[in-house]
Amino acid sequence: MQSEYDLVIVGAGIVGSALAYDLSSSVDGKRIALIDRSISSLNGSTGYAPGFVGQYNESEVLTQLAIESVKEYTKISGGFDVVGGLEVATSREGVDRLRARWESATKAGLAAELLGSDQAMNMAPELVKDDNQLALYFPGDGAANANRITAFYREGARERGVQLIEADVTDIRQANGRVNGVTTTAGSIKAASVVVATGIWAPQLCKFDFPIPVVPVAHPYMYGKPHEPKIRKAPWVRWPEHHVYARDHGTYYGLGSYEHQPIPEEAKETAKGQWPAQFDETLKQALQLVPEQTNLVPNEKFNGIFSMTPDNLPLVGSVPSVNGLYIAAAVWVTHAAGTAKFLKQLLTGQQVDEGTRKALDPTRFRGRDGESLQQEALDGYNNIYKTQQNV
Repeated sequence: MQSEYDLVIVGAGIVGSALAYDLSSSVDGKRIALIDRSISSLNGSTGYAPGFVGQYNESEVLTQLAIESVKEYTKISGGFDVVGGLEVATSREGVDRLRARWESATKAGLAAELLGSDQAMNMAPELVKDDNQLALYFPGDGAANANRITAFYREGARERGVQLIEADVTDIRQANGRVNGVTTTAGSIKAASVVVATGIWAPQLCKFDFPIPVVPVAHPYMYGKPHEPKIRKAPWVRWPEHHVYARDHGTYYGLGSYEHQPIPEEAKETAKGQWPAQFDETLKQALQLVPEQTNLVPNEKFNGIFSMTPDNLPLVGSVPSVNGLYIAAAVWVTHAAGTAKFLKQLLTGQQVDEGTRKALDPTRFRGRDGESLQQEALDGYNNIYKTQQNV
């Protein structure tokens, strides 16, 4: 391990690894280090992500980041399955919302199609009942293999000269208004620039003059019993009115739900937490949306912890009070590669889209108290896909 680098990236999940890969291919001669407490395995949110990638979001910024991410993921062998995505409505209110989403998505340039009940059932007969009234189909959506994508970026960065360091970063060092390195369990490392990409652990390292309201929350997901894979995987399915989603993993089905009281978590060693007893009822209610003949029952279930923010947008950008310090926190797999490209532009002095910069600005909650920000983040959990921009 060297003792001095031009750039240190803290966090080797999908965002940090994508950034290391992008920079290593375009910044000649720069010494870059990618540091994580566990290089050999993904213990953060990346490692437990269900992999759903729906590109359309009510936030134009997140939609664009998702589109850019899918462009990159499809270049990676085994990284992305373009199986499409179905949003299913079971009420008149749900139908109205899907029609509005269809109109907005097409205006954003995404392929989208409204389907009748029979068409939706034919696309995913094991997951969609005959009680739906309308479905919205996104043919370009799909499922990301976050582990495969991260491994590709990480190995590609290493081959291009990025140093991979397995250590726990305990402090961001700074002096006279400028970052000068990090303190780790493997020793101190000097650096001209530092990027904090540690997901749910970001608040532990980011002690700034403005709040970093990254709130870890509990989330239930389950895998069904193994079955013979179909010739073609079904599209992922989402029931927005019920805050439930399901995915065909190939040899088994997966299902998750946001239809429960938000549960804040403490960021510990991994992004997998203890299973709250109330999640059993949450899954039981969610499974009622799946056709009975599918016989979908939990074979494995886990609490996958991920980050929430008060406006459901990640915090990405520079820290004005500390020259050379940047942050990329609360970034979903859906937006990770696009976020890495945006951050690369910032780091290399390129011009960035001003609307994106303002929407993701990590200082946008300056002056707010932590308690109210945490409550706002938790309040947004049950409407995770309805993003409110703070611009």
